[in-house]
Amino acid sequence: MLETFIVLLQADTLAGAYWKSREFLFFGLGTLTSLILFLFAFCRPMMWLYVAGHELTHALFVLIFRGRVSKVHISADGGHVMTNRNNFIISLSPYFFPFYSAVAIVAWALLEWTVAEVSRPDPIWLYALIGFTWMFHLAFTLWMIRRDQPDVNQNGRIFSFTVIFIANVLLICAMLIVASPTATFRGFGLSLWENAKTLVSRFVESAYEVYSMLPF
Repeated sequence: MLETFIVLLQADTLAGAYWKSREFLFFGLGTLTSLILFLFAFCRPMMWLYVAGHELTHALFVLIFRGRVSKVHISADGGHVMTNRNNFIISLSPYFFPFYSAVAIVAWALLEWTVAEVSRPDPIWLYALIGFTWMFHLAFTLWMIRRDQPDVNQNGRIFSFTVIFIANVLLICAMLIVASPTATFRGFGLSLWENAKTLVSRFVESAYEVYSMLPF
């Protein structure tokens, strides 16, 4: 999957000159602004916002899996959700679901719907919002995942890290496909399938080459 992502990035973003577009520029400005704030203006309100997004994501996925949320506690020092249902997707959802990006997209859709007959806002600002909120999600995810997180530990660290990594790569691929004028989900799926079919044979070939280079 990582190979497919790299091919997608190279073919539809770099080679396709999408990185020169206004959409990519505003997305980049949003991510850069968010990263600067995280690195140089970290504060308790930002931590509270992260915890709020984290716990509300848990609550959202509990509801998706038809569970019941009885309490949501949020503070800058931490939070928790009381529920009658849990699984590894609910536990790990805050590490791969960018809650505030989803909020930004829904809010933008409502804004466009309410002002449709007046004047539509320039969509480049949506790209900036998505860039800002996605980097907020990514920066805090990388920062928090290095700490002792019960959500990660209860499912096993190797399994949890694998799920989080795959889900985030798929998310980035989806954003590239939606934003790129040339990439498609069908093309990505076909490329992923072709790479998966040859993965074992390529791995065996590489292992044999390494073995043949050994001095014994």
